[in-house]
Amino acid sequence: MATFLVIQAARFGDVVQTGRLLRTLERRGQVHLAVDAGLSALARLIYPFATVHGLALHGCQEQEVLEKNIRVLSGWRSTEFTTVYNCNFSGLTAALCRMFAPETVVGYRPAADGIWRSPWARMAFQLSGQRVLSSLNLVDFWGHFTNDPLPPAEVNPVAAPGGQGIGVVLAGRESRRSLPVPLLAEVVRTAFSAMGGPRVRLLGSSAEKNVARKLQKLLPPKMLDRVEDLSGKTDWPGLVDAVSGLDALITPDTGSMHLAAHLGVPVLAFFLSSAFAHETGPYGQGHLVWQAERHCVPCLESAPCPYDTACLEPFCSQALLRSLTLALTEGTERAALPEGLQLWRSCVDSLGAVLHLVAGADRHAARRAQVREFLASYLDVPFVPSADEAESITISGEANSGLAWLFDEWLCRDTDWMLPPGRYC
Repeated sequence: MATFLVIQAARFGDVVQTGRLLRTLERRGQVHLAVDAGLSALARLIYPFATVHGLALHGCQEQEVLEKNIRVLSGWRSTEFTTVYNCNFSGLTAALCRMFAPETVVGYRPAADGIWRSPWARMAFQLSGQRVLSSLNLVDFWGHFTNDPLPPAEVNPVAAPGGQGIGVVLAGRESRRSLPVPLLAEVVRTAFSAMGGPRVRLLGSSAEKNVARKLQKLLPPKMLDRVEDLSGKTDWPGLVDAVSGLDALITPDTGSMHLAAHLGVPVLAFFLSSAFAHETGPYGQGHLVWQAERHCVPCLESAPCPYDTACLEPFCSQALLRSLTLALTEGTERAALPEGLQLWRSCVDSLGAVLHLVAGADRHAARRAQVREFLASYLDVPFVPSADEAESITISGEANSGLAWLFDEWLCRDTDWMLPPGRYC
């Protein structure tokens, strides 16, 4: 039987977003998954089929990584892995891959001049040079590390209310990507009213306890007996229990959002600053994302904002709350949004996750559709553009312009075509 090792040493959300790759490999053999030790319990919960290995990585230097993980690595030495999938462009994980034959490592491995990237990983790095034109969800990036991955519609359940009320993720890891508490309170009040007064669960770590207190002070007194503050009170099993069966999860771009999508919980997501729904939006069918749209979005969260987070301004419009009410009651057909704000519904096609614009304007629609068409061709995936994509290309007048603009030293270079596409991920 084939035996696979997947190394995913990044954060909570990244572990969940590796699901397409892991579930594909589950159908082909035995799966081992290496994660940061603090995420081991979560990984075992959401991937019960995998043998999970916890790695000591935090505060670890590259030269220490082998020594600190000697117990795990000794077990790896006695296992003959058919393929090792290293999902992280990282010196630490590349160092771990030194113990494997180079030809068995997919993704990233050590090289004399740094870290070697496979052709598919190199292609994605080039795509990130113009992130606003991205049409590739991170789940699908990792999913296509292997040939013929699990069909996108089989990765996560179709989103459906579970009868357990509303979940509210209080904040994300990067504060600039989260709605301010007063605005979040308006969103929660609006959803509470539109959904007929269900129970509300506030979700977050101990660091968000103060946010929970501030939020509750801004909610109407009649709501408070329906609010349960779980900030800082859930371990990984507790978080899974708290999210499972919700009718909706209100959230920025967070690991809890990806967990909800994994569980089939409808997501109501708010993306601004460096968060970009085409890259890291909730995976599957039936989620909604309100996305900021500015010349500077998406930005780098590590860099200071020179515009005083101007991408937040459209979220303060009453039109946002009206569109939320429509989405939770009669549907999004009549939703209208101010300039600088879009509303997307998540769908899937043969390549992976794709977003359908239901309100707002998308000036990049045509080129994003062409990038998607190109990526499907590169991966040898049979692809028919959605009606939205085909229409946007035609309206823009680019229907017959071909893909030449993709090859102007941005997306493709000659070396990318030296190996059969999609085969040596």
